[in-house]
Amino acid sequence: MTDPAVAPLELTHVQIDEASHGHGVPLVRVTLPGTTTPVWLATRYDVVKAALGDTRFVRDLARVPGAQGGGVGAELLDDAGLPPEYRQYLEILVMVDGPEHTRLRTHVMRAFAPRRISALRPRIERIVQDVTGELAAKGDQFDLLSAFAYPVMTDVICEIIGVDAADRPKVSGWIRDYESGEPDRFLPGIDHLAEYIGELLDLRGPAPREDLVSDLLRSSAAASEGQRLTRQEMIALVFLLINTGIAPPAFFITDAVLTLLDHPQEAARLRAERDLLPRAVQELLRHVSAVRVGATLYATEDVQLGGVLVRQGRASRAVCSPPTATREPSTTPRGSTSHARRRAGPGTSPTGTARTAASAPRSPTSRPR
Repeated sequence: MTDPAVAPLELTHVQIDEASHGHGVPLVRVTLPGTTTPVWLATRYDVVKAALGDTRFVRDLARVPGAQGGGVGAELLDDAGLPPEYRQYLEILVMVDGPEHTRLRTHVMRAFAPRRISALRPRIERIVQDVTGELAAKGDQFDLLSAFAYPVMTDVICEIIGVDAADRPKVSGWIRDYESGEPDRFLPGIDHLAEYIGELLDLRGPAPREDLVSDLLRSSAAASEGQRLTRQEMIALVFLLINTGIAPPAFFITDAVLTLLDHPQEAARLRAERDLLPRAVQELLRHVSAVRVGATLYATEDVQLGGVLVRQGRASRAVCSPPTATREPSTTPRGSTSHARRRAGPGTSPTGTARTAASAPRSPTSRPR
């Protein structure tokens, strides 16, 4: 077991995917963009899987004995200029553990039951056909992200949430304002969207529909005392779902198309063998991901992870990187490349690894060279 005290690598966003290259170790000491606290970056599949399945790692720093402060997540939000009163919209469901996470997730997952999502397939197909039809009428060149991916994903998540068609352009605009990171845009974007969600809750209360907002209201009303959602929790949950339901899938669509353009033989195979498409989507989810590093996990006690001692509390943080782990050759053949014929292996989808592990190194928490 090792407990290295070497100076951490200071990573840029571009370098996160390649952080483990050349180190030959399961955990790499780094500082992430926008932070000063060193973390352990886990990029090897077996280590990521072990961290995600180990109950000694938690997302809520308050559950670590003797821990103080807000942790790496708070540093990132401070760097983004997000005031504390806005953080509920990013932290709900993502930064909680145990019974509290189960309580929140139970209400949300009822709206994402397989039967409900399957029933949406015809509507989603019509959305895609409408957008592609409009693009075809305009000519042979367009911006894939802004002209196709964003409109499609906005309509899809708004269909699930229950946002009327007339309101979807402004909802998309508020999300784009929030994602801009510009001080005069991103806070107003949150304010406008949160206010709109509150109004939507007020409308669906007396007149429910078959949508997620109505499902949250019904689920909360039927829950026992202590399991119900507050109004603010509902607003934050819907905000989180709209935010994560538009940008990450839109980026995945564009990255997936770019990957196929970089692999013309795979693209030609998919055109010729359309029955490979479902498998190809799973393969592309493994190969490309908008989630470079997930929410931090903290060690509640000293833990040996991949032969490295991850220490309890503020002095140690560890973070898992799903993209590099799922491209590892030991996990899937030709792990660093996309292959449409490959069957998805257990645990290879980023949806199963989009959490992170966190702990504190013994060396001083100073930003390295």
